Amino acid sequence: MASYILTKSGQEKAQKISQDYNDCQIAKKTKLHRHTVSKIINSNNKVRFRTLEDFFSPFKFDLEKQDYEEFQNDNKTTIRNTGDYYVKRPSIEQQVYESLLSPNYILRIKAPKKMGKTILIKRVLKKLKGKENYPIVSISFQEADNSHLSELNELLRWLCANVSSQLKLPVQLDNWNNSNQELGSKMTCINYFEKYLLPKLKYPMVLFLDNLELLFRNENISQDFLGMLRSWNDRASINPLWQKLRLVISYAPNVEIKMNPNQSPFNIGTAIELPEFTLEEVQKLAEIYQLNLNIYQVRELTKMVGGHPYLVELTFRNLKTRNNMTLEKILETAPTKDGIYHSPHLQEYLAILKQNPDGVLKEYPDLAKYFLKIIKGEDIANIKSDVIKTLMNLGLVKDKDGKILVGCELYRLYFESYLGDVE
Repeated sequence: MASYILTKSGQEKAQKISQDYNDCQIAKKTKLHRHTVSKIINSNNKVRFRTLEDFFSPFKFDLEKQDYEEFQNDNKTTIRNTGDYYVKRPSIEQQVYESLLSPNYILRIKAPKKMGKTILIKRVLKKLKGKENYPIVSISFQEADNSHLSELNELLRWLCANVSSQLKLPVQLDNWNNSNQELGSKMTCINYFEKYLLPKLKYPMVLFLDNLELLFRNENISQDFLGMLRSWNDRASINPLWQKLRLVISYAPNVEIKMNPNQSPFNIGTAIELPEFTLEEVQKLAEIYQLNLNIYQVRELTKMVGGHPYLVELTFRNLKTRNNMTLEKILETAPTKDGIYHSPHLQEYLAILKQNPDGVLKEYPDLAKYFLKIIKGEDIANIKSDVIKTLMNLGLVKDKDGKILVGCELYRLYFESYLGDVE
């Protein structure tokens, strides 16, 4: 049976849908599995035509002939799971592994979006489960409904139910509302862990909270939730039960959260910031994809996209799956709307800089203007350090030997063109 992939126009339609709904919401509307939804949105994944029809039919977009093309396998190898194309980072992986052997440990993984945080952590957790028998609970806030992310009580109920389910324990929330009225939702959640979940554990549990930045848009919820995480750590000195908990939080620091240092989980435990791939790691990934690229071609690619894991992997995926696609073609169109990086990666950044969706950067409405100054090499002495830090957190600029530079040549070329009208 024939399989299909989305063309450029189809990818843009899928991206517009994903801007309004998360994967779980789309899955409910389309009645497709969430992983299938993710495959379609993330492009270059082949699916059946009926699946594409089911994906678009609940929304206002019509699936037209120019939106898809039949997947051709001529001398190209079908892409396996993304996890099969993984470059090991031994020193970081070992640091994560050893950290999680410590009682009541908090590990913070910080990096811009699509730097490989989730896949790295999940590989380490799989090893930890196999060797140490630690139960692993992975929760992504991307899977939460909007109602969960906008009301603390709903968020904590969802968290407790999710943890119970993954531990294969009955969900015991019958007394939640009464407890919430008397003690508040944070204390109710703490009691649920302390009196029900933790006593059931034979081995320490690793709780992996992914996409934590989705909570940052609501200051009140993020303050309360993060303060609760800190209180879990503090309780370990009083109640040994809490020493059974190993907490991993992963987030893209798009927004800085200002908290009382004594209530913040961001100043305890260990912080790891994922770096870009080195030239050698890019070469290794090309070998894993079985691509015949010489060192000159690898260097040309890294000149354009740096060592950004997602951009490098996206390049290799296209070379692997698209007929007549060459690295030269990819680099030639890279900073344009016709390039493979435009949707969704560059479009998402452009929306953040120009439209500021959800007010995530409300403190810096002129961020695009300041970024353009850096792109053009203008004097940035008068730009506040907080603005520079925000651009660095987004992954748009980097500090190299004390000098602030654009993240990569792709960003310089693309945003110089598409931010040209910013004053």
